[in-house]
Amino acid sequence: MNWNDCQNEIAQCRECCSRWPDEVIRPFQVGEIPNPPSPIGVLFVGVAPTPNEGRYQGGHFYTSTQDPLRRGLFALLEEIYKCNFNALSLEEGNAVFHRRGCFFVHAAKVRPIVKAAPPQAVLRYCAHQHLRVEIDLLQTQTICFLGKNNTIRVAEDLFGRPIGEEPQTASLNHWTGRVVVAPQPRRGWEGRTREILAQILPVP
Repeated sequence: MNWNDCQNEIAQCRECCSRWPDEVIRPFQVGEIPNPPSPIGVLFVGVAPTPNEGRYQGGHFYTSTQDPLRRGLFALLEEIYKCNFNALSLEEGNAVFHRRGCFFVHAAKVRPIVKAAPPQAVLRYCAHQHLRVEIDLLQTQTICFLGKNNTIRVAEDLFGRPIGEEPQTASLNHWTGRVVVAPQPRRGWEGRTREILAQILPVP
């Protein structure tokens, strides 16, 4: 299986929408997540796209420059790399992000309908079905799960052990590298997220 095969499987999957029809909707379609750079130094894993019926109407990191998680992460990358990421267009921002050896995916490949995040059952199921495959394909050096309330449980479920804010070596399928959980860079957590990024990002 290659990256395109994986994205096709995600687009065709209806498992989460069938199992939790009152909670999630609209799986990612082919092309919503761009092709990954190579090599990848850091793979960031967010929770899910924004709520389908919310302000951003199911948009996400790769579809809107106003995505809150994108803006928060880019603000910290601006400090590290001295480049105004958030002033760039969507395509330019993606390109610079990728040139720095970074990539972004979500644990859930579907949109929550109203709530800020899908239920934990959705996150765990979707991660086992699809995120596990993406990690194996991307072969990143480091995985950074963004979100202490939701993605930490996904990380611990995938790796079968506690995963915290200190980078540690872990293995999954044919992948071995470092894994860490960081707070989302929003709502006052930026300082701690900045400290973790300083440990895992290549020195500019």
